[in-house]
Amino acid sequence: MPYVLEFWYGLRKSCLAFLVLAMGRVADWLAELGRWVATMGRRWRLSQSGRRSRFVLCAVLGLILGVALPLRPSWGQDVNPAAQVQQGVDRYRQGDISGAIAFWEAARQSYQQQPNPEHEVVVLENLARARQALGQNTEALAHWQAVSTHLRQLALHPDAAARWGRSLTEQAQLYNRLGQYRKAVALLCGEVSGDRESENCAPESALAIAQTNADPTGEVAAWGSLGQSHRLMGHYDRAVTALSRARELAESLADPTFLATVYSELGTLNTRQAIVRYRQANSAEPLGDRVRAEQLRREGRSFDQQALRDFDQSLRQSIPPAVRVRVLLDAISAYDRTGDAAAAEASRQEFERLLSQLPATQETVLATLDWVRLLSPASPQQPFSRSQCLTDAAERQAETALNRAVDLSQQIGDRRSLSFALGELGHWHECRGDLTQALRITQNARTAAETEYDSRYLWEWQTGRILDAQTQPQEAIQAYDRAIATLEIIRDDILIASRDIQFDFRDTIDPIYRELVALRLKQGQPSELLPPADHEHPDALSQVLGTLDSLKLAELQNYFGDDCVLTARNVDLSTTQTLLTEGDRTAVLSTVVLDDQTAILLTLPDGSRQYEWIPLNRQALRDQINRYRRGLEVDFRAYDPQPAQVLYDQLIRPFQTLLQQQQVETLAFVQDDILRSVPMAALHDGTQFLIQHYAIAYTPSLQLTSPTPLNRNNLRALAAGLTDASPQNSQAGAFAQLAYVGDELAAIQTELPRSQTLVGSEFRLETLAATLSSGEFPIVHIATHGIFGTESDDTFLVTADTPDNKLTLNQLDQLLRSVNPDHPVQLLALTACTTAIGDDRAALGLAGVAAQAGVRSVLASLWFINDAATSTLVQTFYADLRNPELSKAKALQKSQITLIESGGRFSRPAYWAPFILVGNWL
Repeated sequence: MPYVLEFWYGLRKSCLAFLVLAMGRVADWLAELGRWVATMGRRWRLSQSGRRSRFVLCAVLGLILGVALPLRPSWGQDVNPAAQVQQGVDRYRQGDISGAIAFWEAARQSYQQQPNPEHEVVVLENLARARQALGQNTEALAHWQAVSTHLRQLALHPDAAARWGRSLTEQAQLYNRLGQYRKAVALLCGEVSGDRESENCAPESALAIAQTNADPTGEVAAWGSLGQSHRLMGHYDRAVTALSRARELAESLADPTFLATVYSELGTLNTRQAIVRYRQANSAEPLGDRVRAEQLRREGRSFDQQALRDFDQSLRQSIPPAVRVRVLLDAISAYDRTGDAAAAEASRQEFERLLSQLPATQETVLATLDWVRLLSPASPQQPFSRSQCLTDAAERQAETALNRAVDLSQQIGDRRSLSFALGELGHWHECRGDLTQALRITQNARTAAETEYDSRYLWEWQTGRILDAQTQPQEAIQAYDRAIATLEIIRDDILIASRDIQFDFRDTIDPIYRELVALRLKQGQPSELLPPADHEHPDALSQVLGTLDSLKLAELQNYFGDDCVLTARNVDLSTTQTLLTEGDRTAVLSTVVLDDQTAILLTLPDGSRQYEWIPLNRQALRDQINRYRRGLEVDFRAYDPQPAQVLYDQLIRPFQTLLQQQQVETLAFVQDDILRSVPMAALHDGTQFLIQHYAIAYTPSLQLTSPTPLNRNNLRALAAGLTDASPQNSQAGAFAQLAYVGDELAAIQTELPRSQTLVGSEFRLETLAATLSSGEFPIVHIATHGIFGTESDDTFLVTADTPDNKLTLNQLDQLLRSVNPDHPVQLLALTACTTAIGDDRAALGLAGVAAQAGVRSVLASLWFINDAATSTLVQTFYADLRNPELSKAKALQKSQITLIESGGRFSRPAYWAPFILVGNWL
């Protein structure tokens, strides 16, 4: 070991070295110490034990010098900072990263005392990379920023200008590691602005600097990093564009490291798209859409196969072990999903062989943990899982690797990687049933993750699970509360994507909320009417309602991803609820679907609360709800109310007496899971539909629901619609003509005379934007086909725009947010839309439109219906909306009852039930 050798060298040369250095060429403190020792030496020479004393003195000084020499600061004129830099390089190559940092810090101090910006930049670059290797990301980022500042000042020199651009790319890569993808994109190309193409980069961005200075090396690195940023944000088309440019440049340079990195990133992008397809297939299959599910699985397999070709191209290059192991890890799950078990196992074994060659860095620890998770084979049905337990055969391999990861993270002094390593080791013990050991190790992981929130919440959750298994419910609830409190801090970042923990929302976020709800409900008694909540000392049921609302916010942010701008009101839920329930006698029904049963929680206008259970597991409930909705959509045979009556008995009848006693007029549903995809208006009590007793509304979250009533003064609408058949859409094919849209828009013009219409070819994004900015429109009504899919990218409205004739939710969001904030859009109406039966993820898109766009209310349909019936309902709705005595929910109720009582074809639920009001119902 280097430190040992330097110690013995110092011991042998102690006296001579000390006397030489003490002659004015050492730091002042060491010179002073030298004079003191010289004096003591003269005294000791006069004593009988002088020789023995000098030997002891030399040994002590040898120890001091042996330790101090590698760590000394600049020691006067003879100190050579260039030599210190080289010594740091030598230490780094030997794997002694901390020792390297000590030399480079000393060299940096020398260059600061004798200013030499060009040389100081080199030292700062080395320090940034070294600290990044140890997981000291904050310090590394500060170093890179200092590098950029120096190089920007030196940018008149072409080499300095090119290095300036490369330093921005290094910063961007670090921001990607930290989950701050927008900051990365801003450094690489400029601030994200709508659908602007990446080529139009800001002048002082990494890409622009590389292109201006003809620096192909810097340009390929910037394109590759930009592709990674877009992938992590879920912008797959942009990622493909950027990575394709990076590949072209890398091939022209014939640089094996660049080629390996770019092909690896392309492979990772394809595996990500494969996972999306498999998840969509797994959502479609339970809905009975086997054809669609099989098509999606084929697409997923195709992406995986392309990923494996990319990974193979990467592995063919001459690359260091640290790059090779990351490629091997990314390939393992793709091999698993495509059924090539032999190749997957070979990759696992090669990774294990290479592991001993890797330096002690944070990246090595995280790669080891990824490998442990990959010991459980993936499949199209389970494309990725983080929390599952390993098979017996893999347990021993996992234990050895996890202990090594703990040792490595302790060796490099990185608390972040130590937290993950200890946490995973605690999970290993949890899976084995060794709960005492699991709890001890998990608590150590929590301690290590004191400020690392993206890992801390995992270990709080793990603590809660273990305590619950040990029958300590109160302690478990406290741990779950801490986990959710941590999640609230990092929600904007953690619900999108993470390089270190590539998790699925339903695997590592959703269960925390649901398990806490289940724990709390077990502490109460169903059918017990509780008094209004005490705001200072909330009971378990009030806390459950708060947890559920937080879950709804998390689900919406996960669905919309990085582009989502959800602004919770951050007010007391009970206060918000009181504001919303006063005046129109509203009761709120919240549901939460657990694995074994479903809870329904009622809050009455006076604030009293009660909950009941539906004793069906998740799959049984899904089957029942899908039968109910399929029955509603049928319009060619007699309607069968029996499924609606069963659901009424489960959801409404237990509370029927309370609703009547408190003279409830409106029911507001905060729905969960499969219940989001079905209309409650068509529930049947055996005599009448639910809508004939109550006005009905839905809200994704009470925290996102403004209690402001609709202003009836100056009601006017911007009414737009597609009257002609649409051209072929690249995502969903062609759409049929909506023959009655003209009548629908004319009816709006009749009821709200100051309205403005955009019909046919006028219904384009550019025209919509120009019209909205030209005046005040409290209502925007869009009559067109709309698809609400499992992912936000699959959600769009059909327009007359070319070539793809679609308006995405993000574009709609930007459009509505451009409106004068003093005169916001209060109601957005979307007719002729479609959500798939049973697809609760699609329903999230519908529920989130209001929250995403900052609109108070959305009127929409759950499935496509006869547009003649829609025209009739719309006209009645807007006529009643002018009445200040009626809330929006009651105006919709009246229009639906009008169709029910018409007695004709339109009286069937297929024609009126799909219309729902989301958001503010006042």
